[in-house]
Amino acid sequence: MRICAVIKYPPIQGGVSAQSYWLARGLAEAGHTVDVVTNAHEVEDRFRILFHPEDLAWLETETEAGGRVRLHQTEPFSPKFTHIPQSNPFVSKLAGMATDVVRRHDSEVIFSYYLEPYGVAAHLASLWTGVPHVVRHAGSDLGRLMDRIGNDTTYSEIFRRADGVCVGNPYVFLGMGAKLESIYRTPPFGLPTAHFSPQAEPLDLPVYIQDIAERYPGAVTSPGPLDSTRPTIGIYGKMGEVKGSFDLLAALGRLRQEGLEFNFVAVSRGHEMDRYRQSIRDHDLSEVTWILPFMPHWRVPRFLRACDAVCFLERDFPIVFHTPTIPREILACGTCMILSGEIQRKQPYREGMADGENFLLVDDPKVHDDLAAALRKVIEDPQAAAEIGRRGVDLVAELEERHAGVAVFETLFTDVLRRRAGETTQVSREDRGLARDRAEELRRLVYPLASVLGDEHFKEALDQYFDATPEAPGGPFEDALALCASLRGRTENEMVLNTLRYAERILWLGHMRPDELEQPRFDHQDVLPTLSNVWRLENLSPLSPCLGRWVEIERFQHLPEALMPNAPEGEESGERWVVFHKLPSLNGHHFGINAFAAGLLERCDGERNFAELVRLYRDSSGQPPQSVARSLAQALRRFYRAGLIIFADRRP
Repeated sequence: MRICAVIKYPPIQGGVSAQSYWLARGLAEAGHTVDVVTNAHEVEDRFRILFHPEDLAWLETETEAGGRVRLHQTEPFSPKFTHIPQSNPFVSKLAGMATDVVRRHDSEVIFSYYLEPYGVAAHLASLWTGVPHVVRHAGSDLGRLMDRIGNDTTYSEIFRRADGVCVGNPYVFLGMGAKLESIYRTPPFGLPTAHFSPQAEPLDLPVYIQDIAERYPGAVTSPGPLDSTRPTIGIYGKMGEVKGSFDLLAALGRLRQEGLEFNFVAVSRGHEMDRYRQSIRDHDLSEVTWILPFMPHWRVPRFLRACDAVCFLERDFPIVFHTPTIPREILACGTCMILSGEIQRKQPYREGMADGENFLLVDDPKVHDDLAAALRKVIEDPQAAAEIGRRGVDLVAELEERHAGVAVFETLFTDVLRRRAGETTQVSREDRGLARDRAEELRRLVYPLASVLGDEHFKEALDQYFDATPEAPGGPFEDALALCASLRGRTENEMVLNTLRYAERILWLGHMRPDELEQPRFDHQDVLPTLSNVWRLENLSPLSPCLGRWVEIERFQHLPEALMPNAPEGEESGERWVVFHKLPSLNGHHFGINAFAAGLLERCDGERNFAELVRLYRDSSGQPPQSVARSLAQALRRFYRAGLIIFADRRP
């Protein structure tokens, strides 16, 4: 098979780049030709992998099976690309290059991984060449970039038109309008265990550090030669607050104060490097810390083998479905892993995980005493940590055998080509992650109702609905809404009626109606990004808060407690105001608010400016104007940051 892959690739660091790299290499080893089209060498320095000369040979390959990886890089940005306003035209460069590659090498399928700019460019190349496109998203592009105005339409149009969409939850993409036959369950990433294994040769850290420092002056933060006789704690990946980077420094600083001796090696970069270096100084860690630039994916196993323990401490990550593969990499190499509870709960092998046996758990890395206690175990007894690492290998061994990612991608690409040729798909609904039949589908989509009625009564309700409506009226969401409407006419039970309304709101969150696509999310233009010091009360006064079209506020009085969102502080359970907030990514959410917040949101109609709202609440509350203004500004600021409202300038 001839595949044009428009993807992240080394020297870009990170999980998407690593998975893309190993997939391309795996496909070549299976006998396929992969033409990689990328802008990787244009990556900014803070996210760039630094190569040794011998690393360059890993970027392309020819295999004994007759496969190969060829690399096609965009032209670097230069004054030749000058235009106003200035940008680096990645989409144009990648789309054109992918089109040229497809035509020159007669590619059969185009694959893209990460929407911006790769999925967009691949979509254009597919339109221009007629070659089918298979798109895969990551966590941040779907969970963050897609919810920005403009991106939402671009990405959803790609999902609707792609020949294959790799998904986790298929109903999210059906809700966007993707074709059912184009939905494929995202193939699991198959870790290349020939590299990630306890047999990987440990990296000689003192030599490696010295070599990088000589080749790239200033790239290494180092107190001098590393003492290999001391235990070494490692971490790798992007730094940041939600990555636990600063929690780790705080915990290590405590151990340093206790007099424990250790090395700390961070293969890390990010936007907060200055703060990170300052935090190292603040915690008196400068003499034991080495900060290294990102290393090639194929060197990572050797780094893991050189450490006594490696930490992955992600917590409070804003994209809830983010599932990094770093824990698998650490375990597969037989190194002791120190892991946050948030990430532990996301692992498919979590049932077999035992704290102190095959990994070390820190439920919340923000509790620095707990994190320090886990680190202390490694530093005080490296041999025990090594034994924990050896047992950790068994956690992922069976998983890696099952995750034959290359073979699954081969099946996916073959099915896409078969469908393009007019043949019938060979992938079942179950293999796509879909319900096996209409009854199971409705049970999934109206789960609140199913939980309230119970199995027997819900089955009875389904049977009555199917008798009256033997054919689904449209897609799965239309079918589920019709079921709710039919039930409403057959009950007077307040609990059931409230649950029906709740289920309908959840269905509304999960799919995009055509009429919603025809209207903007807000009736007015948001002026806040163009203003300075806007949260000063005098600057806020003339501006009018406007509630978005994709926000619904519901009041529930009879609803099962299990379905109730958490009550706001100071509110009793029972009656509950609930905000339902739809997002373009359909990863919207709902949450409880108090009566004051509900009333304020309903008054954000774009007709009243802030000063008028202050007068309204001042008159009704009798509170001083300044106190009312501060309370309203604080609440509106929270609403604005949550994306519920924008501010318009409604002055004549």
